Amino acid sequence: MAKPLPAPVSAALFGAVCSVVAVGLRALTDISLPGAGPFALAVPVVLIATLFGGWIAGVVCQSLAGLHAWYFILPIAGSFRFEDSSDGPRVFVNLAAGFISVLLAEIFRRAARKALHDREMLLVELEHRVKNSFASIASIMRMQMRDAPPDAKALLQSALGRIESYARAYGYLRFRFDDTGSVHIDEYLRDLCTALEDTATADRRVGFSCKAPRIAINRDKAIVIGLLVNEVATNSIKHAFGEGKGRISVEFRPDNGGHVLTIADDGQGISDETMRSGKSGLGLRLIEALAQQGNGTVERTTGPGGTTFTVNFAG
Repeated sequence: MAKPLPAPVSAALFGAVCSVVAVGLRALTDISLPGAGPFALAVPVVLIATLFGGWIAGVVCQSLAGLHAWYFILPIAGSFRFEDSSDGPRVFVNLAAGFISVLLAEIFRRAARKALHDREMLLVELEHRVKNSFASIASIMRMQMRDAPPDAKALLQSALGRIESYARAYGYLRFRFDDTGSVHIDEYLRDLCTALEDTATADRRVGFSCKAPRIAINRDKAIVIGLLVNEVATNSIKHAFGEGKGRISVEFRPDNGGHVLTIADDGQGISDETMRSGKSGLGLRLIEALAQQGNGTVERTTGPGGTTFTVNFAG
């Protein structure tokens, strides 16, 4: 309701809906306990209205539910008059207690929202620190590469590429978690593949395709998946296509209570000797270690039609 309507109006409407719920609870109670605790049942509904709709919703709910109890439940029913003059102060105290509940619930709601905002700011600061740390390490490695011999320079370049890949994987998780600490894997993988295509394949000779359903994945597994895609795709770009063009496909899907991540290229295939050599052996070990970190297992198939890594994650 808040999209087409001003926030105060939608809050008031939400409070009115909650008051209807309170009246319904009152009616159900009156079947077996007529007139018992005329104001008591409104209290939990008023708290819900305030916590989810704000103080306006709470005030509206408390006012309508309180007036209903006063008019229809208290003697004299169907009137705002009192059978006993002493009922007036009791009604005033009950209504005042309801509005005090609204005040307390609003204070709690604002405190909770502030705590969530502070947590968000802390996460932003942490993300900046991690990003700066990656950048500092990358800068130091670039300085070392200037005076390094050719063999060492190649190793440093490979390590630098992994650092930049990991920084990119972490960076694309910024602001993508909901309050449960989950991320929609389809958006995350699509953006990550786009970034890889734009940066890791600057000459545009390798394209990416990505396929994943819209499901929520927890933060730790999302990070592992992103790092796996980076590592496997980087290996394919370096070793699978030679000087020719190619395509890398990334697919993530649920399977038997778990999930399956498939990363495939249509290159020339990478032999076991190449994968376990000095240039690629570290990459293979990193892929296996990342899969184990995500409670998964890795299968690799390779041939003239390309290489495919399949990671099976347990549920």
